[in-house]
Amino acid sequence: MSDKIVNLFIWLLMSMMFGYFAYSQGWILSGFKNLSPLEAKQLIEEDKSLILIDVRSAKAFEKDTIANAINLPLEKLQQSLENIQSFKNRNLLLYSERGEQSIIASRLLSKQGFTVFNLKGGIVFWIRGGEKIIKK
Repeated sequence: MSDKIVNLFIWLLMSMMFGYFAYSQGWILSGFKNLSPLEAKQLIEEDKSLILIDVRSAKAFEKDTIANAINLPLEKLQQSLENIQSFKNRNLLLYSERGEQSIIASRLLSKQGFTVFNLKGGIVFWIRGGEKIIKK
């Protein structure tokens, strides 16, 4: 009897860990779509009204960025919601260093009614995919 309980507990713990991981990656319960660098590049080329948002710190943004991106650091995003209401009728493509911060930002903005796309793997995957950045 106790072996069954231990096995059930282990199965439950593993399921919860996988669920948390899938949630943190934006795979489940997200109101946005994760895009590969290739898909993001296509969206940038096709949607001329797209707003590209770098949610990294101002210091990271000043170091390098994707062309035409604006900087809206994650830590200031909540306070900036009122200032970006005009973006609601446009698609937003968010990115961060590796994608973790932009997933958080994407969840926040999609819950507020914005149409959001997240760059999977952030600027790191963008560069690995051979895409250009602007070094400042």
